[in-house]
Formats: sequence, structure tokens, C-alpha cells
Amino acid sequence: MNEETELLQAVQREPVVKHVHRELRRAILQGRFPPQSRLVETSLAQLLNVSRTPVREAISKLESEGLVRRLRGGGVVVEDTSGKLSEVIILRQGLEGAAVRLACQRASDADIAALEQACEEARATVQSSSVQTRSALDRAFHMQLGEMSQSPRLAGLIEEFYEYSYSELAPGGSAADINLLQTQHIAIARALKARDAVAAEQSVREHLDTVLRIVRGRLGD
Repeated sequence: MNEETELLQAVQREPVVKHVHRELRRAILQGRFPPQSRLVETSLAQLLNVSRTPVREAISKLESEGLVRRLRGGGVVVEDTSGKLSEVIILRQGLEGAAVRLACQRASDADIAALEQACEEARATVQSSSVQTRSALDRAFHMQLGEMSQSPRLAGLIEEFYEYSYSELAPGGSAADINLLQTQHIAIARALKARDAVAAEQSVREHLDTVLRIVRGRLGD
């Protein structure tokens, strides 16, 4: 096989590797593959209906991200990432803080108005909503911050680090906590409406500090 053929095959295979990597990472971060569980290439290839090659490459990427670990005697196990929660929150503060700063400059009035309205509607119904609904609303809010920055790379990083904290940050807590989180979403939206980049970033940081406090209380840290 010559170099041109190898390169072509690598390019054709890349979308499959990305898909497999995304699905495996999401499964790990959402707890479907719990810590210390083994990842077996043949089983994963059958599950995802792909060959073993993209699975092998995806596992290598997961290893570089610290999500899996290779055993000395062979095999791969899922790492416990719960201890990295504070680190993830700090990174999210930086990423989403940058996003709202850019959004203050770039987002349209219509997009900001739609975000504020969605936050107001969510606050009105959040207490009676299921955990799944609250989770979907929370994810949509944070992904919208990334989209409103009009920076695809930044939006992608925000999504990636949101996924990293998914299992620990699944919306929960007391009624007061749930209301506080939604009120903070509204504060962020209103700072964007005022085009106040400093206030928007500060509101994001305060919100994620609150998230960390609530989760630590729930986990008994």
C-alpha cells in the first residue's frame, strides 16, 4: 500500500473515529460505563456497528483525555473522573465567561431576547419539571451561550466540558437551589441584554460557583 492510499483511507476513516469517540466519551461521562469497567474492542465494535480500527483509535483518544487507563497486563478500564469536578468547573468558568463576553459584542437582540424568554419560562415551570427536563433545559442554556459567541471552536469546547461534568452536575438539589440556579440563568441573560460584558462574565462565574457548592453538598464533600 502506497502513502497516498494510506492517507486517503485515514481521511475516510476520520469521521467514523470522531463518531465512535464522541459516543464512547458521552457514555463514560454519563455513567453508562462506570469507573473500573472494562472496554472491550470487539464488543464495542459490535455495539456501534463499526470495525475494531476506529474503536481502537477512539480509545487512544480517550486515554489521552484521562478517561480510560490501559492495564499493564492488557485491557482498558474506565477512570473515575469525579475528583476532577473543581478543575472542570474552573475551566467552564473561563470558557463560558469568554463566550458571554463575545456574545455581548456579537449576539443579535433577537437571540438574546429569546434566551431571556426561555429562562423566564423555565423558572415558571422548573419546580414541577422532571430531572430529565431540567437537565435538558440546563444543557440548552449553556450550549446557547456558546452559540451566541459565534465562535464554533469555543462553542465546541463548552459542549465538551459540559459533557465532562454531566454525571455529577445532573440538576438536583432543594427547591431553593433549583430556583436559585434558574434565577442566575436569568441574571446572565439580562447582563447580555444590557451588553454588559463584565456583569455577564461575573454572573457566569457566580452561577458555576453555586453549581459546585450544590454538587459538593449533594456528594458530601
